[in-house]
Amino acid sequence: MDNIIRERILDFHKSGISEFIRRDTAVNHVKDMVTTIVGGRKTGKTYLTYQIIDDLIRGKRIKSLKQVCYLHFDDESLAALKAEELSKIDKIFLSLLDEDGEKENLLFVFDEIHNVPGWENFVLRLKKKSNWLVVVTGSTAELEEDKVARQLRGKTFTNRVYPLSFREFIRFNGSSLDLARMSGADKAEAVRLSEDYMKKGSYPAAATLDPQLTRQLLQNYFNSIVVSDFILNKNMQNPAVCKTYLRNLLQKNACPYTHKKELNNLKSVGFNLAPKTVSDWFRLSEDVYFTGNAAINTSSLKRISQNYRKIYSCDWAMANAVSGWSEKRNSRTLESIVFWHLIREGFKVAYDIVGQEKYEVDFVVYKPGKKASLAIQVCSDAGDETTMDRETRSLRLICKHNPALKPVILTQFEPSRKSDIPVFTVLDLLGGELLKEIL
Repeated sequence: MDNIIRERILDFHKSGISEFIRRDTAVNHVKDMVTTIVGGRKTGKTYLTYQIIDDLIRGKRIKSLKQVCYLHFDDESLAALKAEELSKIDKIFLSLLDEDGEKENLLFVFDEIHNVPGWENFVLRLKKKSNWLVVVTGSTAELEEDKVARQLRGKTFTNRVYPLSFREFIRFNGSSLDLARMSGADKAEAVRLSEDYMKKGSYPAAATLDPQLTRQLLQNYFNSIVVSDFILNKNMQNPAVCKTYLRNLLQKNACPYTHKKELNNLKSVGFNLAPKTVSDWFRLSEDVYFTGNAAINTSSLKRISQNYRKIYSCDWAMANAVSGWSEKRNSRTLESIVFWHLIREGFKVAYDIVGQEKYEVDFVVYKPGKKASLAIQVCSDAGDETTMDRETRSLRLICKHNPALKPVILTQFEPSRKSDIPVFTVLDLLGGELLKEIL
């Protein structure tokens, strides 16, 4: 094992960091804390560690790759490591440095270290050295933000990685398009790329693939997530039922969801489950960044529990790839894109129900700790008169009860008719300036 650890460290020094496309994720390093990178599978956490290393070298916080101890614990050769053997790592790494190397600023990067039970004490010991920076990544519930904070006794600063934003999707397609400054030709290119974003989704590997290959890739991702994060992670006795449940969950992308209704759906095809089982699976789907959800806009826990949640797949294209939908569902896709854009930008989102007729408002948006500031309706085509009447009716009602809210309608295409409520395209939102202008 000593030889394997030494070999892996030296291999990294020799090969260097792989080529990467820069992400917009801001990774914060807090003094005396472990830097934790969490996020769903296949979202680019490993490549983000390369960006971290590159930034630290460029910023002269570390001198070169020789000051980096990089180990990936998905490596089969390291799978046999036990917690008590982890102390070998820094001893071997220090033996490779010059005589005064220990006094230099050093960086330890441990990808998927949670695969070694009892890893926490080892990481905490390393962090006691003020000139040592420790970065840990993971994609399972073992590194979920609240859990890892307990494991590392509050000595961690968590950075969350999401799949690609639209700006990053543009970059991954090799385009230098600046959404803030676009000519007519640029606008046409932006529209084309936004349509690709809707079809291919936000996983980095899907950005430049052929559409048919993208569908196959996303189906493979779904199967991998189900097996790794659910079936193997929980030693499930009924994997087929779990897979059916998760497939149904993605089919509800941008739709209402309740445990009771899902239990009835599963029962109708012969699966009888305890309510707690479905509740546990639902919670785990969020812990491993498989889905997100929006609750009703209220501070009352009782009212939240009495109303449905709205489900948002981690990737709308994966939801489409594993569903049985034959028709296009552009409005759901657009709503999912808007949800994740708002989350990336640091907003909290809820939905609301207004009026005696119980009209739904897609999003009520607010910054954490502040009052709600924005009400959003998302629709595919603002040119349809019936659709526009429905969307404006809901917004007028919610703003009547809360005049501080600013109403906005977001659509796929430029609206052909005027409205007393501002109408923008989702592309305007993804460009990054719209929220600043409105708020």
